[in-house]
Amino acid sequence: MIRRYCAEGAALFDFGIGDQPYKRSWCTVETIQRDIVLPLTLRGRIAAWSHRSIVSMKSAIKSNRKIYAFVQRLRQRRQGTSAVTSAETDD
Repeated sequence: MIRRYCAEGAALFDFGIGDQPYKRSWCTVETIQRDIVLPLTLRGRIAAWSHRSIVSMKSAIKSNRKIYAFVQRLRQRRQGTSAVTSAETDD
């Protein structure tokens, strides 16, 4: 896809969020992204805490190669299982 768009003259390609080896092989520029959360109510503070906890956990997982590889394998298995399940229900 990247090669095709480059051949068509695309000047910009958004790789999306996340660090993957194929992204590094195509681009040397890293864009830092930040989340800004400004809770105004108690409910907002609870939601902000929950959001920060999830982001922290994702960051910790992605920074550990072994854990990240394990999670990726789990996701692949789950997608494979759901594809088989949906194919069976379509019959």
